[in-house]
Amino acid sequence: MSSNANYIDYEELNSFSPWITTDGIDWSCITKGLTPKKYSKNSIVCYQDSFSDYVYLVKDGRVHLDICSQNGEEKTLYIAVEGTLIGELSPVDGLPNICSAIAAVDSILYLIPKATFINEMKTNCEFVSNLLYLYTKKIRYLAEDIKHITFNNSYYRVCNALVHLAKQYGTKSESGHKLNVKFTHQEMANLTGLSRVSVSNIISDMGSQGILKKEDGYLIIKDIYSILSYVAENT
Repeated sequence: MSSNANYIDYEELNSFSPWITTDGIDWSCITKGLTPKKYSKNSIVCYQDSFSDYVYLVKDGRVHLDICSQNGEEKTLYIAVEGTLIGELSPVDGLPNICSAIAAVDSILYLIPKATFINEMKTNCEFVSNLLYLYTKKIRYLAEDIKHITFNNSYYRVCNALVHLAKQYGTKSESGHKLNVKFTHQEMANLTGLSRVSVSNIISDMGSQGILKKEDGYLIIKDIYSILSYVAENT
């Protein structure tokens, strides 16, 4: 594949990122008067199949939402970043949390009492509109994730995740596009629905092709266009 690191048309992919954001929505109607809480890396925010007294809003950091099987297998549904609500389904249907929320890095979250959340749903049309926007964004991504798992190969799934990482967290450098977040092969495996071994093999293969390299613990995409082209051609 040809290389052109200066041309990166992410938008042409018509693809939804697993790093869920809410484009600067103002949630102050449910956070006013609240003091956010700090969660250290790997701390559990809430558990799968449990009830919580709160809905959570990410003020800073990243939180991954995981479902776990009875034999301990994990799949990351998506990663919530700044401005994204977590656990907002339970106040609506009265059922337990469908997944666990775990801080991927040191994070700061608002803990919003369910009574406050429900009251805004009943009285604040703008809040409901913003909530529907968030629901829609999550559903569209999850539908696309099902499509990738069902129809796309493992190489595509890793490439697609790398494209979104570069879009959201990448900066251009002399070496290529540096991903300014650290993640493990296991985290990538949980996100893409692959095994850690499969992810490691794909990352290693990309390294041998000169597409990727590691520098001070951070991944550098040396040839972003090769990855972008592969995703675009196989979408």
